[in-house]
Amino acid sequence: MVKINEKKYKNVILFFAKKIQNGTLGKLKLMKLLYYLDFDFFEKYGHSVTGDEYLRFENGPVPRMAEKMIKKMNGKEIKITHRKIKQGLNNQQHIEALDDFDINVFSKEEILMLEDVATKWENFSGSEMKTATHGEAPWISTKPDKVIDYNLAYYRNKYGEMASI
Repeated sequence: MVKINEKKYKNVILFFAKKIQNGTLGKLKLMKLLYYLDFDFFEKYGHSVTGDEYLRFENGPVPRMAEKMIKKMNGKEIKITHRKIKQGLNNQQHIEALDDFDINVFSKEEILMLEDVATKWENFSGSEMKTATHGEAPWISTKPDKVIDYNLAYYRNKYGEMASI
């Protein structure tokens, strides 16, 4: 079983919901933000922020505990609304923070990484982020529905392409 810090995990979600308020934060994008936060942090410091493990699904890397955490928070710390985009298309989910995040649960390095990830991906859609993750070693090197090894983070580069191994 995955050992996560629930308080920190909730505050990561609240952080992204507070920082990205341009209407692009749905569940798909949140899953990719969590991935980039954890894998970028692991690459630099040797451990993840949330403590979650990631599964290689068709929509890209998905944190095992995120869905459970979102359900637990919905209606309390966050609000999820569904918006109709166009006729015939699925509704888009939008995640909004109802609470402030607690900055004190994070180290200085974690705060800097949260800021970096939020700033870098703020204007991208969840679909664009999904495409970016599909070009990276962690997703490419993992069999479908299997756990992604964090050590594969060392084989990425900043531009979402595989680094030469």
